[in-house]
Amino acid sequence: MSTVNEIAAISRIKELITLQTQLSSAFPENEYNVFVFGSYPTVHFSQGESDVDIAVYCDSISLYKKISFEIERFFEEKNIPVDLFYIDLNLPAPFYVAPLTAQIQFTDYYPDKLKSFAGKCSDMLYQVKRSMAV
Repeated sequence: MSTVNEIAAISRIKELITLQTQLSSAFPENEYNVFVFGSYPTVHFSQGESDVDIAVYCDSISLYKKISFEIERFFEEKNIPVDLFYIDLNLPAPFYVAPLTAQIQFTDYYPDKLKSFAGKCSDMLYQVKRSMAV
């Protein structure tokens, strides 16, 4: 038997599927990817306290602006705050590891240059963790 938190998480995942469908009908899926990470799709999300963590990857800033507008509007209608950011391949950083390894990705668009970038970010995270352990 499912708990209240599990039922709520399933409902939020269904909302993400609705958003994914809206985006895929508006934008070519071979030009972007949306990564959902953090507590939103889990039982740990707390309505009124948590937000939705989303990162968007695409090669075009203008496409990013259009996609981010749709994402923000979608969650604004549900009165859920969004922490939304662009994945900038010019600035590898450890904080990109979470979105780039997220289980929820809206498309299959994950080109080689993004894979290489993810590797650089993972290496940086490893170095940070290693320096903290010393």
